[in-house]
Amino acid sequence: MKNNSNKQNRMPFNNSQNLISIIFLGLVSVLALSYCIAILLSNASLKRQLDAAKSELAALESEGYYTKAETDQMIEIATNEVLENAGDSVKEKFKEDLIENGTSDAIKNLFPGQIVLSYGNEYQFFDISEDIDRSSFLETDFEMDKESGFLEYTGIDESVVFTRGIDISRAQGDIDFSKVKASGIDYCMIRAGLRGSTEGTVLEDDLFKTYVEKARDAGLDVGVYFYSQATDATEAREEARFVLDLIEPYDITYPVAIDIEANESSDARTFGQTPDVYKEVANAFLSTVEASGYTPMIYGNTKTFVDLLQDFDINNYAIWISDHNIPIYYPYRFDMWQYSGEGNIDGIEGSTNINICVTDFAE
Repeated sequence: MKNNSNKQNRMPFNNSQNLISIIFLGLVSVLALSYCIAILLSNASLKRQLDAAKSELAALESEGYYTKAETDQMIEIATNEVLENAGDSVKEKFKEDLIENGTSDAIKNLFPGQIVLSYGNEYQFFDISEDIDRSSFLETDFEMDKESGFLEYTGIDESVVFTRGIDISRAQGDIDFSKVKASGIDYCMIRAGLRGSTEGTVLEDDLFKTYVEKARDAGLDVGVYFYSQATDATEAREEARFVLDLIEPYDITYPVAIDIEANESSDARTFGQTPDVYKEVANAFLSTVEASGYTPMIYGNTKTFVDLLQDFDINNYAIWISDHNIPIYYPYRFDMWQYSGEGNIDGIEGSTNINICVTDFAE
């Protein structure tokens, strides 16, 4: 009897456990079902998105659009074609330029953003400086007059007054300056002297005084230049004072110029001279001339200004450029342009240098 009583007392407890288990399992089932429903719904959403994407892609492709990979490939192909065609075009133009103008000019035309200097088979490249005043003239502003044979300014700037000139030394020999004047020449730049390139002696040009007096008598304006071979500021000032003493008795209406050129002879005292020394020489000569009340000027070719003087401040000086290219190749501001070394002038036997001046110094 005792055992049965204990069994009866345990029965309600067991029923409670069963009820809790059933509820727990029910909850688990509900959660599992909910999770399955959520997965199904998610898959359905993903499927709708995938179908929409496929539909959109199909629409894009039907309208002529391409994938990024396809686009990148087409860009690469097109770029290569352009480069190949451009290369062929450049080569063809360069070949025509070689035939028409020769090697040096063809190479210059190939690098319009740089100044190209050629010496023999060697070429030097210089970037066009932003610190030096550029020329305001157009290529079409100067034309050779067929009747006179002189270069003339034909631009539209009415403020530009041009004059015709020659530069001479004893090499021209006896000159009939009246005929020179009558031929249309307005001024003469006469060599006052030079410094010997090896021994360094300062010399007066044999015909300087004769040229100055006869040129002035013929009604020509006169300027002078000195061929410098100075190796320091002291020698440059010596050259300037030498010139100033020579011209003191005369009415010099055009500039007093220092002639700076590279001497390629290994025996020359300036051979291999550095730009720093050339700048020192130029500054000493020009400042001495300016202090005496004359207009200081630098004469030289393109190499003089872009290589020998490099970053020398030439903006405040009169510039006389020797450039026998028409149109002019030199890109910077200039006042006087020696455009030919083969001029035939009545009154002078043989050829001489001819210039055009675009600054009214005589005024």
